[in-house]
Amino acid sequence: NNNISMAKGPTNPNAKGGKKGSASNTNVNNPEAAYTRKYDKNRIEVLRLLLAACCDPLFSPADEYNPLASRWMAVAVAADAPNAPCLFYSLLNTVISFDPSNSSFGGVPYSNKFASDTHVKLVELSAQVLCVLLDCGLSGDPVPCVNRYDEPVVRVSYAYKNGFNIFRVMLARINSGKDLATLYRGFVRLLRNTFESKNTLLPSSQSRLECYQELLILLWKTLEENPLFLDFILTRCDVCELVVPLCYLMYTSRKDSAQVGLVHICTFILLKLSGERSFGVSLNRPFRTKLPCDLPLFSGSHADLISITLHKIIVNGSYRLVSLYSCFLTIVSNFSPYWRSMSLVSSVKLVNLFELFSSPKFLYSGEKAYRHLALLLEIFNNIIQYQYNGNQHLVYAIVRRKDSFGRLASLTLPKAIHQCQKQFPSSERPEYDADAADAAQVAALSIQDVDEHGNPIDDEDDATSTTNGRDTATSSTTVSGTGECFVPTEAWLTELRASLPLETVSRLLQHLVPVVDDMCDRKNGVVDEIEILEVFKDITMVGLLPVPHAIVIRKYQPNQYTSIWFTAFMWGVVFLRSQKPPIFDGQCIELFQVAGEDK
Repeated sequence: NNNISMAKGPTNPNAKGGKKGSASNTNVNNPEAAYTRKYDKNRIEVLRLLLAACCDPLFSPADEYNPLASRWMAVAVAADAPNAPCLFYSLLNTVISFDPSNSSFGGVPYSNKFASDTHVKLVELSAQVLCVLLDCGLSGDPVPCVNRYDEPVVRVSYAYKNGFNIFRVMLARINSGKDLATLYRGFVRLLRNTFESKNTLLPSSQSRLECYQELLILLWKTLEENPLFLDFILTRCDVCELVVPLCYLMYTSRKDSAQVGLVHICTFILLKLSGERSFGVSLNRPFRTKLPCDLPLFSGSHADLISITLHKIIVNGSYRLVSLYSCFLTIVSNFSPYWRSMSLVSSVKLVNLFELFSSPKFLYSGEKAYRHLALLLEIFNNIIQYQYNGNQHLVYAIVRRKDSFGRLASLTLPKAIHQCQKQFPSSERPEYDADAADAAQVAALSIQDVDEHGNPIDDEDDATSTTNGRDTATSSTTVSGTGECFVPTEAWLTELRASLPLETVSRLLQHLVPVVDDMCDRKNGVVDEIEILEVFKDITMVGLLPVPHAIVIRKYQPNQYTSIWFTAFMWGVVFLRSQKPPIFDGQCIELFQVAGEDK
């Protein structure tokens, strides 16, 4: 026999009547998942024991960590691990079938105050154990394989390869539309609880699930491992249902330095999704959800929600998020060619970001600081070239701030040196260092440039491609990294001009600024904004702009550095959530630093 069976009995060990070896018993949408909670306390202790047994990575330095080194984990995720399918589907069903709004007494308000939280704790631990089991080893093969009895199996030659992980294989091979829909609905229901629990008519009447970070890790693992799941949620579901809780968590956590990891993983998920064309198209759905936060009022789409959220993080977020600025702008750049109608709020905020990043404070903070401007210009170019008719608000915002674009286009070396020395005297270091921006957390984040059809684009052949793995990694040696302040040079200015695609915006301004000036002259300077927008609607830019450039989409590419970051983040969450009572000795942990509170 050249195959190892993956079907080893019912999902629920307490189930009756299950035909042993039947693949139908190991599906995601198993009604037996809602089993009795009589033994929840016992299950909790068993899961805590599993966490303690799988904690090898905690005691290995990050720079020495090897995901294949743990002998215990190699046995735990082996193809012949006892009851592995039963454990996988039980953990998965326990998590995704949970409904926080109906967790006790049929959803009666405040019933959670009188009910035991034992099952909630079981859900949290199930999510943690599942994340741990899915973290080690190598990615699973998503191509299904069955024997002559139509049972799921793994080929022996594949199962005994170094790094094989049966749990990652099972996650990768979930291919039933019903199962994928159950997974998606579970993630949406649990993640939406983060803001729905605060949106109730009666204050604190609905319990809030605290394991949202584990859920985000599990969502990320599913997106990475199962290509069918990514395609399913983008083509057959309303992916905006996931976008709203992601933006809410990022927005509310932006100032909390303890939640930097949360903002990172939400960013990675959005970056992963934004690499697909259908995601950009889906974001045009109107946004009508009321969120319990101080989000600026706007009337627009989910694309507006993302851009307003990312703008707020940049201008009013933790300094430790500086390393994500390029990722934020890459996300917006990816979906900008499909953004049919930008709201007034989004238009103003994106142009404000251009003014911010073109100011001496940011432009001269590092040798590569202009990369943010290149991404913003690409966003403007995408919208002007492909979605001009529905985006008069952005066009008008650009016309109003024409001086900011003009100053950048006419920048000379003497002027750049003068502005730099005036902003940063020799005795003063830049407050914002674009080159040394805490990139250790996102070290060597790889982003591949592709066209609309997913074909790789060579940087040498495409002048609009301004971000690659080397830029976002921020791993190059720069002047600011040596302790000396950056000083503009002729080579730097030449590189800046070559990197900034200003031609489209310049031609737009050359044609529209005289139109606005003429209107102002005819009406003695008193012109209503609505009149200008109406004029812009009637103007066509065909033949006036450069030939439309190719659409460039930047896709996330996994690598060993981001894998280590996810491992450290996951174990950090598990460690912090396992303190009552504590499972691990914080003084012996080497994967990350544990800072004790001062008493």
